Amino acid sequence: MGEDRLSMRILHDVAASLKFREYLPVYSLRAACGYFGDGDSVEPEGWVKVDNCGHLDEGMFIVRASGHSMEPKIHDGDLYVMRRYEGGTRSGEIILAQHREVHDPDSGGAYSIKRYSSDKVMDGNGQWHHERITLSPINHGYSPIVIDGNENGEFTVLAVLKTVL
Repeated sequence: MGEDRLSMRILHDVAASLKFREYLPVYSLRAACGYFGDGDSVEPEGWVKVDNCGHLDEGMFIVRASGHSMEPKIHDGDLYVMRRYEGGTRSGEIILAQHREVHDPDSGGAYSIKRYSSDKVMDGNGQWHHERITLSPINHGYSPIVIDGNENGEFTVLAVLKTVL
């Protein structure tokens, strides 16, 4: 999507009554991770009208894709709707994650949009633990990000992909 076409979709003034009903906020990847990960106070870059995405709510937001690792599903510059992760299975889902020790080549930082999978093991107390988490790109020209179970405390799933606009 061209930058001119994209900027035409982002509005800066939207009536309060339409926010999270017809429009969702657009955040930079870093701002979205801060807001939805740490509860930081972050202002959106603007608002985008969202149709055909079902019921909108305050746990949803829009991020602009950066990079090519999720092509052909998500292209560089695409807008996509994410829903705050509040628990449950993530296996096979495309997620927004933050990891303090791993840097994604697409984002250049500790934030990543990738397909989630994990290997779990049961300990002697009958509790399941992640032995390894894999964040996989769709584009085979990129390598997966593998997080050892010992690093799991440094890893947070922030949101799950709802749709690409």
